[in-house]
Amino acid sequence: MCAATHNRILIVDDEALIRWSLRERLQAAGLDVLEAADGASALDQISHNGICAALLDLRLPDISGLDVLKAFRVNHPDCPVWIMTAYGTPAVEELAERLGVRGFLNKPFDMDELVQQITTTMGLGER
Repeated sequence: MCAATHNRILIVDDEALIRWSLRERLQAAGLDVLEAADGASALDQISHNGICAALLDLRLPDISGLDVLKAFRVNHPDCPVWIMTAYGTPAVEELAERLGVRGFLNKPFDMDELVQQITTTMGLGER
């Protein structure tokens, strides 16, 4: 597990409803949730907060989610990351796997399954 705050996860998605839905479910599961609506905000969160995991959308209004992932890996090489996208391709999925993502989720995804993956990975078990 990474050295940052054990239960803090960052959600990066430009869609407010997706961030809200994920935040509600993950907070209910015992996680401390931070949010970012774009890449610049995500990079700021990564630099200034003890984040232990991330959910990243690939398409952001300013920079690519893969660029955010690369920046996250600099400071948090062992922390789990899940990629969310409605625009996945095998090449992008392969690159994300090489960068160490825990999961690659095509939107729409199964919220219950994702929450279970995250809480299990972060050692919170089922709630």
